[in-house]
Amino acid sequence: MPKPIRSIAAIVVSCAGVAACATTAAQTTPTTTPDCVGLSICAPPPDAEGNPPCYYSDGWQATGSGAGIEVWYFHEPQNLSKPETITVVVRKKDGTNESQDANIEAGQQTHRFEFPNIDKSTVQEVLLSTGSGRCFVAGPTS
Repeated sequence: MPKPIRSIAAIVVSCAGVAACATTAAQTTPTTTPDCVGLSICAPPPDAEGNPPCYYSDGWQATGSGAGIEVWYFHEPQNLSKPETITVVVRKKDGTNESQDANIEAGQQTHRFEFPNIDKSTVQEVLLSTGSGRCFVAGPTS
């Protein structure tokens, strides 16, 4: 029998009808949090500035050729019928930023931004800004 179950069983047996023991048993019951690595149901915590994570499908990576990075924006399903303007800001480790804007049409599901002159190793953070706020984009170093 695993140790947590033995502990609970011992408390239940030793309490045998004492109401106060219900509280003790509840306090010793092990709680587990799901391992969220790679699961879209478990959002990462906000970044250092308090920006929430972007929609789980958004992301960035090195381009296929390795020269530069690409950022993928997926129009959230609940907003698909609305056009919006998106700004991507790439913060680099040297303290500089590069950005691009795109007008996303109603019904347009995805948009790919390319930054051909930014090496993946120089990226500190990628942010998306929309009319509803700013979020950080998960990437290979997230």
